[in-house]
Amino acid sequence: MPIKMGTLVQSLVIRDTVYVAGGFTVGDHDRTVMKLEQDQWTEVPEYIAQFFAMTSLANRLVLVGGCNPRNTKSTNQLAMFESWEWTHPYPPMNIARSSSTAVSFNNHIIVAGGRDDEGPTSSVEVLDVASRKWYIAQSLPNPRTGLKSTLIGNTLYLMGGYNTEWPTKTVNHVDLNELIAKAVSNLDTPTTLWQTIEDTPLVFSAPLSIGRSLLAVGGADDGLITSSSIHLYQPDTRRWVKVGDLPTARDRCTCSVLPSGEVIVAGGTDENRFINAVDFLSLFVS
Repeated sequence: MPIKMGTLVQSLVIRDTVYVAGGFTVGDHDRTVMKLEQDQWTEVPEYIAQFFAMTSLANRLVLVGGCNPRNTKSTNQLAMFESWEWTHPYPPMNIARSSSTAVSFNNHIIVAGGRDDEGPTSSVEVLDVASRKWYIAQSLPNPRTGLKSTLIGNTLYLMGGYNTEWPTKTVNHVDLNELIAKAVSNLDTPTTLWQTIEDTPLVFSAPLSIGRSLLAVGGADDGLITSSSIHLYQPDTRRWVKVGDLPTARDRCTCSVLPSGEVIVAGGTDENRFINAVDFLSLFVS
């Protein structure tokens, strides 16, 4: 990549275009959004805030939240990239936040965790695109900031980040059909929707879903030494098993599956130094 980008870096594939953005950078580039198209990197217009969450809707890039780079005040705006500019076709979230994570699912956008102006938050919100209304969903078990997410079917997995001020190996998951239904109906039931699986072997791993399998890519050990390890979660044994290595050791990176089936791994940090390395992998998980 032209820019070294790590920690909160995210990636997203829309059709044949890869977007990478949202992370800490070297220099004043924390609002930068890069796109990779036909082997060419291009910088798109900067977003209004830094440390936003990234997802897509109707094959358009969507950024949610973030904070003002000057006073670090959080924003609740949702912006869509159309016709080479950022538009605001949907109302703002109920809660302003940065360093959160977002996914799109069945005409809804789900935003979880992050940091509001008081600190790390456990709050979760759901945007019903059809009604253009935000709903408060069941909160995470604990406040999380800098977490990353992936979808396997209708299950959302949240990995890593910081639990208050300390890095965590925790992985939470939830059935999005249940989460959305409960949020929209506003039913106050004692049922706990969020579940926890075995902690990842490393901190700062990036989640990746291939088929029905969950992987943790890269990361760092308890001494914060960067690793190239790729781990696979085995639901039958509730254990993580190492299945390979990255060409480049890195933690706090981002990874996405391309239409070809290849995996792109971008950015991250190596011993707390931001990197711009991009790896393309052929991963097959049975």
